[in-house]
Amino acid sequence: MQFEESRETYAKIATLYYIAEKSQNEIAQIFHISRFKVSRILKRCRTLKIIEFHINIYSDYYAKLEQQIKDLLIIEQAIIVPSSVSPQESKENVAKMAANYLQGKITDGSNIGLSWGSTIQLILKFFHPHTQVHNAQFVQLSGNVCSNSISQEGYLDGSYLVQEFASRMQAGWSAFQVPYIVQTPILKELLYQEPQIVEHVSLFSKLDIAIIGIGSSNPERSVSYLSGYLSLEETTKLVEDGMGADICGTRLMADGQFRDTILTDRVITVDLKDLKNLSEVCAVGAGGEKALSFIAGCKGGYIKKVIMDELCALSIIRKLED
Repeated sequence: MQFEESRETYAKIATLYYIAEKSQNEIAQIFHISRFKVSRILKRCRTLKIIEFHINIYSDYYAKLEQQIKDLLIIEQAIIVPSSVSPQESKENVAKMAANYLQGKITDGSNIGLSWGSTIQLILKFFHPHTQVHNAQFVQLSGNVCSNSISQEGYLDGSYLVQEFASRMQAGWSAFQVPYIVQTPILKELLYQEPQIVEHVSLFSKLDIAIIGIGSSNPERSVSYLSGYLSLEETTKLVEDGMGADICGTRLMADGQFRDTILTDRVITVDLKDLKNLSEVCAVGAGGEKALSFIAGCKGGYIKKVIMDELCALSIIRKLED
């Protein structure tokens, strides 16, 4: 009899495996398919949400984990949310918490800095403020990533994001209408002489809060590579040279220190000195590949608070306690 590829059949296989405790070999014999196909179907059941896992962790688990991260990174606050079966769901967990956090921080006259990043974009999905504030302003912290969205990653430029956040609160906004990376330091210097750019950059020292995304230490996930500014070989070389941490486009060593790279004086973004002088800088991110950037940003004094998922937190602990 031909095997029927259907949600109902998948559910039967999941029930036999997880409830009846049949082995994958036994299920394969029942349905006349290979054990490898059974394994693939069980993974597919998670993607289709036919099966979902819930781990009953002791009640103070996250509180203890938050305290451990706070102590290791020497920061003011750490908020840890559960990781999910997929990276996207983990990001959404972080984004939901970050949206609530941000909504509680904005008051009349607030200047809010926003960097780019997929997690920052997801915050917008859950950002639905219920209170009206006056004279607030959202400020774009980094130049535009690319002229078109990175379709396979879903990235949108920061200028769009600040306008969308502002519209949710009927607030003002200031866009950083420049490229994310330019070819030469001279070009960056010339752009920074433009009156509109000068006016925008002056807002960085007047921010009340900044919500920033965290770069990946995986070269293939680097925004500078995905957006076409650097080759995969160049981004890989940065990581191999110890510059895998990425805070708002600025590359750092694991201890939070600078060193000249091929991006030095070419990235158009907020000066990390402005972040260091800002009392409220909250970095958001999910996944183990963000651990290095969190560590470097906190050690350098640029990040004061973090919102991350459990996997990222455990990765940080492993790196710092090895």
